Amino acid sequence: MKDFFSEIVGYENIKYELRIIIDMLKNTEKYKKMGAYMRNGILFIGPPGTGKTTMANCFASATGRKIFTIRKKYSDGRFLEEINTTFSEAVEAAPSIILLDDIDKFAVQEAHRGNEEEFVAVQACIDEVREKDVFVIATANDSRRIPDSLQRDGRLGKAIIFNVPQKSDRIAIIDHYLKRMNNVKDVDSESIARMLDGYSCAMLETIIKTAAMRAAYNNNEYILMDDFVEACLEEVFDIRGSDENLSEKTCIRTAYHEAGHALIAELVDPKSVSIVSIRKIDSHVQGFVRYSRIPESEYTYDYYENLIKVSLAGKAAVEVVLGETDLGTNRDLHNAFDRASKLVDNYCSYGFHNWIEDGNGDFVAENRNREMIAVMERNYMAVKKMLIENRELLDLLANALLEKTTLIYSDIQAIMYGEEVM
Repeated sequence: MKDFFSEIVGYENIKYELRIIIDMLKNTEKYKKMGAYMRNGILFIGPPGTGKTTMANCFASATGRKIFTIRKKYSDGRFLEEINTTFSEAVEAAPSIILLDDIDKFAVQEAHRGNEEEFVAVQACIDEVREKDVFVIATANDSRRIPDSLQRDGRLGKAIIFNVPQKSDRIAIIDHYLKRMNNVKDVDSESIARMLDGYSCAMLETIIKTAAMRAAYNNNEYILMDDFVEACLEEVFDIRGSDENLSEKTCIRTAYHEAGHALIAELVDPKSVSIVSIRKIDSHVQGFVRYSRIPESEYTYDYYENLIKVSLAGKAAVEVVLGETDLGTNRDLHNAFDRASKLVDNYCSYGFHNWIEDGNGDFVAENRNREMIAVMERNYMAVKKMLIENRELLDLLANALLEKTTLIYSDIQAIMYGEEVM
């Protein structure tokens, strides 16, 4: 039997749910005999580029039903007419499927009312075809723009959430694309996947095509890892162009700053650094580090403290190595203080006397600020000690940055642990 989902990599839980609904649509009597709940419609919700429409089309093909698609193309009465006409045609062709693509864009809402005429028309049409073997699929980026009445049972009562792919799925998707290409050489799919943490399937495809475009422009025989790195820097991190007229000292300072972040991150959370880079852009050096982190809902006290250490590591590295104050740490300090504030104030990790209530705000705020400063000072001293104890690794990372300008996951693992990741 043909698997209509074979071209979609990952999303196994979603595909499992959809296969049940497909079987229900193809074997209706079996489910009615068991007294099973018969769905009339489903709603796919998720950020742009996560494959909602592709999955909807695969779902429709798997049922063998004729599919009718409604997308908003007009902003006048013609769209309302299209809605009514399409539902009527679907009834005549039943059993059939209607795809309401980007339903959250059907109506322009200045405020959430739910009574826009486009939604009213869709709701009325769904009710009219409920017993006429017409199944409705809708896709949306933002379910808050869809009235609750459309999302209840009997209409689009089943919501399926499409999130950006997790690391294992990203690796599988990248491998899937790469296997279709005969001109790829020495490419590390895990390093690419880590650089694209938090991005959609569409972005993954964009990176692969951009890498191919770069290789073709340079008349290369193969698409190499450097092509993917440059594609990620351009498309994901918005880094373009370079300026070579910068002082050596500025480059060294930036390299040690970013190497400090990367080193401490790897020491407190091994294999968490996805990419670290320094680039000469628009007459200044731009550096950054990206990390793979656990969901915030899983953070612990120790994890918060480690995040504070990582934020302070750039400033500490410049002080340890160059003996000077790094003036490019404002954002890092804000991040560190924000996390210290959560530990001291939100979670009362250092005593309930830091909790602010009405009437004692000034007194408690002063206590809280002193506690936050103590947290920052303690972690900063700990970070400097770690950097001094691991000075050889810090130098290796900084020198590699000065030489290559960008280190990816496999590079960092090789420096930190002597591991070749391919």
